[in-house]
Amino acid sequence: MGVFTGLPYPQCSDLSYIPPVLVTMTANPSSTDIIAIRNHLAQFSHLTTPPALNPEQVRQMGSYLQLFNDLSDYQTIGVCASTLGEAKAAMESFLAALGLPLELALPDRQGAIYLKFNTLNRAWYLDSYHGPSRGVLISFHSSEPEAPEAGTYGPFPFDLFASS
Repeated sequence: MGVFTGLPYPQCSDLSYIPPVLVTMTANPSSTDIIAIRNHLAQFSHLTTPPALNPEQVRQMGSYLQLFNDLSDYQTIGVCASTLGEAKAAMESFLAALGLPLELALPDRQGAIYLKFNTLNRAWYLDSYHGPSRGVLISFHSSEPEAPEAGTYGPFPFDLFASS
């Protein structure tokens, strides 16, 4: 698992301590709530691999990502995985959870890969990957330059939305 070194959270190797964000999910969250969620999601950005999450953390992260999906104009999802099958399954589960169920027809590729998908133009990019990072990154894009949900978050576990 990755190591998180950002403050104010304690340094740990599995992020088993992910402080809860006390945000009541509503149809119209306040900008203060959105900023709190953004700051909560940002703690993952110091990792090279996703942390182990308990079921409540999985539910919470999933609901935050779905909220940001609803608030943003489009998304870019990137997956660094050890195999094409692992990346494809993760990408398809994230896309389905975010309201874009697709089955990607990807060419066969051996070894670690990087798979990227842009929801605006529904295009994917696939390449070999030789770095240490693993997991799913998601960028939320907005036409509003100061949109609080805009940004890149992760890495998240491949199976974050597997049961969605």
